[in-house]
Amino acid sequence: MPIQEHKFSDLSDFWRFISPDGDLIQEMGKTARPIFRGQGNASWSLGPSALRQPVIDQYKRSRSIWRQTDHVVFFEHELLSSYAHHCDEMGLAIPGDSHEFRQKAEFFAFAEKFGSNANEWPTEDFYPLLASAQHHGVPTRLLDWTRSPFVAAYFAGTQAFDLINSCGCLTDDIVVWGIDAHKVHLIRHETTTAITEIHHVELAGATSKNLAAQKGCFLLVKWLVGQSRNADFEIGPAIDDILRANADVTLHKVVLSHQHVGNLIFKCNDYGISAATLFPGYDGAGKAAKEFTLAKRHSGKL
Repeated sequence: MPIQEHKFSDLSDFWRFISPDGDLIQEMGKTARPIFRGQGNASWSLGPSALRQPVIDQYKRSRSIWRQTDHVVFFEHELLSSYAHHCDEMGLAIPGDSHEFRQKAEFFAFAEKFGSNANEWPTEDFYPLLASAQHHGVPTRLLDWTRSPFVAAYFAGTQAFDLINSCGCLTDDIVVWGIDAHKVHLIRHETTTAITEIHHVELAGATSKNLAAQKGCFLLVKWLVGQSRNADFEIGPAIDDILRANADVTLHKVVLSHQHVGNLIFKCNDYGISAATLFPGYDGAGKAAKEFTLAKRHSGKL
């Protein structure tokens, strides 16, 4: 079964199921390398921020024709280049930086390499910059995952707070996704117009203090065929779309009722997981203060 769904209306049962010694990891097998992702709405697909239509509509240039390579050169590279520029302005180190990398990242060199054929984008030498940018709010093709199911649960809960409706209510159930990183790596998907492949990406903790604190890693859908200058832009398949068509890998979808989001945040804190620990620094402390206020409100404690 490509996607296996597990629904919970009880927080304790949910927590036991996703725990390192719980049934979820047992179902993956003793040799599995489980990774997890939390989302604040169980109906969302597994697509990266740079390929989400609302983000594209917000940041892309106004052009009458938008090709696959235009998205890479005039959307993704432009955001990354701006991020690197502002890091330089503040004297912040850029992971993976070198004179050779700067030459590759310069606009004309980048456009020459990817302007006609953007298959294989992003190449591995750009991974550290992408990861750093991703962990500081820049849309990229990397999709955040974590080696900790509890960290994933935390992000599912806090994302739900961002979706509170105008009445101040939570209405959408949350989800923790789980998969074996060994099995999903290099899974290939073919259509009449494209060939894509899922890559599991792990980088050194020094890439970003947030990445280290969150036990973070990434999944990336890389185009092998179809991302050319002659092809009109398309978002392409999300990870869950690819895995629905693949019988060899099971993607676990663990859903928790929205009624438990407030208490879930307190549960995460009991296990040492909060914004203060996952975003080291003053910003994390500020986020934690706001989240605990929301958690109290949505758990009936305030």
